[in-house]
Amino acid sequence: MSGPAYIGIDCGGTSLRGAVASASGDVLAELSEPTGDAQEREDGLGEALLSFVERLVDQREAGPGSIRGIGIGLPFVCWGGKAHLCRNVRALDPERLKGALARRYGAGVSLWNDVKCAALGESWRGAAVGADPFIYLNIGTGLSAALYAGGSVYQGAHGASGEIAYWVTEAARLDGLADGYGPLEEAMSGVGLSGAYLNATGERLGAREIFALADRGDRVAAGIIERGFGFLLPAIANLLTFADPELLVIGGGVAEGLAGRSDRIESYIARMTPFPPRVAWSSLDGNAGLVGAVRLAMIGAASG
Repeated sequence: MSGPAYIGIDCGGTSLRGAVASASGDVLAELSEPTGDAQEREDGLGEALLSFVERLVDQREAGPGSIRGIGIGLPFVCWGGKAHLCRNVRALDPERLKGALARRYGAGVSLWNDVKCAALGESWRGAAVGADPFIYLNIGTGLSAALYAGGSVYQGAHGASGEIAYWVTEAARLDGLADGYGPLEEAMSGVGLSGAYLNATGERLGAREIFALADRGDRVAAGIIERGFGFLLPAIANLLTFADPELLVIGGGVAEGLAGRSDRIESYIARMTPFPPRVAWSSLDGNAGLVGAVRLAMIGAASG
């Protein structure tokens, strides 16, 4: 195939998902692989990403220099040449990764937090097309949010805006960020629900299984979800009151379990925020981060 192409990669906690797209956004090739133990080795994730991009490019007949931009969404924050706010990554050198990709493909390379990529994806081809400002709330393995305003995703001074996993939920707790602990994330996210169920029963289940148990009347599962709601709903209301968006988009793996409880969420927002926004659920079938990474590659190429 000829013509410019753009690479987007969504780096999750357990897998890498990538796409090569044309200038119009049509997907030319896709690839998905588990990360294995890459995140546990010194800069292992960076090495895995380099190899992954190479295999992704090999899937299509790319002419020399056809890759114009590469966008990567990462489940942490890159700032000052280091990875921050990450539980599982031993080390990642962002500048080394960007330099290696740029030299190999002659392309612009952009690294963003994955939730910010998802917000970009929703604004481009998802539930938030035409909305500005809006908030994207990701409830998945972890918990985070992103603010899209003035035609772009707000980054913050250190690229860490929207990291609501670290919002304080109990004044008595003195652990938290210093110990790699996200109080709000522990209350309502995949890792938080799973951990709470393990502590209560000694059995490790995923969030989807816990929601299914709660829907069948399991009191332990229902209690854990109810406790999570007790922290999540005020957090959402406070976030909306601060940002005053026209739209709230909810996505992420755990959001699937919450979709059946949307009336409760919207009712709470209606009562507790001065100007309740519209509420929508991600329409990209779990691909918001990947779609956003492709868009990020295009924006990076154009600005470079």
